[in-house]
Amino acid sequence: MRNFLFSLLIAALCLHTADFLKCYTCKHTIELNNSDCLIETTCSSEDKYCRTTLASAHEETAISKQCEPTCTPGEVEVDELKISDSCCQTDLCNYNAGISGSEGMA
Repeated sequence: MRNFLFSLLIAALCLHTADFLKCYTCKHTIELNNSDCLIETTCSSEDKYCRTTLASAHEETAISKQCEPTCTPGEVEVDELKISDSCCQTDLCNYNAGISGSEGMA
């Protein structure tokens, strides 16, 4: 009986975590190429968005991908620095480093 209850508890936990959003994240907070930002991560229950941030200056681009509770897509330019945020809400939707379509800015 104890084994059955333990198995039932494990199954319930697995089903519960299956509802959480999955996003790609980076090995470190900021990376220089998209291939270092393809770590599949199960987000927390508060996180509803996958966010990709691109920061470009002097022909260099840094990438950040993470789970976020809120996200506002957009683009800001100050002098030679350009920062773009894109947001999406489906599992592993932030694969590409580029920003396109209705989930981000062109």
